[in-house]
Amino acid sequence: MSEEGPTNNWITPTPNPNPTPHQTPTPRAARALSEAPSSHHHRHRRHSRRPATVSIVIAALLVVISAASLAILFRTGLIPARNMYLLVPVDILIVAGVAALLLFSRPRRHKVRFTLAVVLSVLLAAGNTLVAKAGIDYMNFGHGIQPTTETVLYDVVVLKDGPSAMEPLAATLMGLVKDDPLTPAVEQTVDSKVKVNYKPMAQWPELPEALKNKDVQSIVINDALLQLYEDQNPDDYANLKIIWQFPLDVSLQVNYTPKPVPTPTPIQPHQGFIIYVSGIDTAGPVSTRSRSDVNQLIVVNPATGKILLVNTPRDFYVQLRGTTGLKDKLTHAGVYGIDVSVGTMEDLFDINIDYYVRVNFTSLVTVIDALGGVDVVSDYNFSAGGYTFTKGVNHLTGDSALAFSRERHAFPAGDRVRGQNQQRVIEAIIGKLTDPSVLVNYARILSATQNAVQTSMPQDVLSSQIQQQLSTNKKWEVTRMSVDGSGNMLYTYTYPGQLLYVMVPYQETVDAAKAAIKQTLTG
Repeated sequence: MSEEGPTNNWITPTPNPNPTPHQTPTPRAARALSEAPSSHHHRHRRHSRRPATVSIVIAALLVVISAASLAILFRTGLIPARNMYLLVPVDILIVAGVAALLLFSRPRRHKVRFTLAVVLSVLLAAGNTLVAKAGIDYMNFGHGIQPTTETVLYDVVVLKDGPSAMEPLAATLMGLVKDDPLTPAVEQTVDSKVKVNYKPMAQWPELPEALKNKDVQSIVINDALLQLYEDQNPDDYANLKIIWQFPLDVSLQVNYTPKPVPTPTPIQPHQGFIIYVSGIDTAGPVSTRSRSDVNQLIVVNPATGKILLVNTPRDFYVQLRGTTGLKDKLTHAGVYGIDVSVGTMEDLFDINIDYYVRVNFTSLVTVIDALGGVDVVSDYNFSAGGYTFTKGVNHLTGDSALAFSRERHAFPAGDRVRGQNQQRVIEAIIGKLTDPSVLVNYARILSATQNAVQTSMPQDVLSSQIQQQLSTNKKWEVTRMSVDGSGNMLYTYTYPGQLLYVMVPYQETVDAAKAAIKQTLTG
């Protein structure tokens, strides 16, 4: 055995600079390896910092809807400027907060936070959409209620046992009014249906008499005049039947000439204005001419916050604007158009009427239902139209308000009480329209009104009045009065051959109304 030094088995091996995978790394290398993130984990962390696509889409939609609604509000002026200064920053902060909550939330990792952000986004978007719709309705408000062409409804009438269609009337005699300015259009329309021979007559009351006597086989007559014939001759009317109706566009933009005010101190326009409300006794399109059974003046003074309602009974015996000779019932003015009704009221009270509002049965029902009904005080217990009204406050829907406004036979004073009830319905509508709580349904009210009303008030005037009420929340003081007269049987311009009930004015009540109108306007 050799006594030499240690063999190579005791020599420390040199570390392999490129160890194979099965070799154990050094402690430093192991530590470095453990601290270095894997490429997958690194990608996940970077991805988790990015907003989810769905969050970006919802946030973008929310911002767009909010910006659009604010732009519409600025454009319309629906909300007063001083309120907009508060609303805009608040809306921007809320939308920005919800959008940030969305962008920092992921559907899977932050379920509760993401769900809350989505719910808030939906609520905000819905609210802003409603605001935008209200603004759009507001911008469109007035387009459908500007002065439009009036229509005259004509009836083709035969005896009760006559034909039920137009075709059998071919080559037969049809009576019509000779001097009616619409006669050429009437003939053209009838001829488009069936060819007949015409027998012109001087006065419209001759038409039903000629049909009754079988001098003609049919007549074509203004529906409003046929209704008048029905009122005065119910038994004869029962033997007639209408087989066809057609409207004729009068192609008349109402353009009456105001009557100068014969007062020592002229009324300044900025001090107030007068609205004439004409309620025609028909349903359907408000453009159809008919008798004006409601004739109310609304005298408004914005400076004092006072409104005066002046009722004129439908049977008031007056000179119709543009006529000579016999006077007539005020209600008959509506047969000749809204301009004649306006002019007649101006002549009666020596005033200038600034604007008119024209409504019918359908209008009243639609507007009151849009308002959610109105509360009206009745002085009597009575029933009408299938409804029962009690003395005191009654909550009326559109249909019940119509029945309440039309009834007159239940009262000893007849039409006088009806006029007072109409004033109370108008007063209730005014009160509801100036109530801030009604603004919640503002868009629906505008939408209903524009299709149910005709008015000469320009859209910019309508807008300014609405804005003023929104900004001031003015409380109006409403007073009511009515002119009066004595009943009599007299001949009228519209129905010259038959005595009709009329109300001959008490001039002192007319003079009192004139004074009250002037006082309200001047403050």
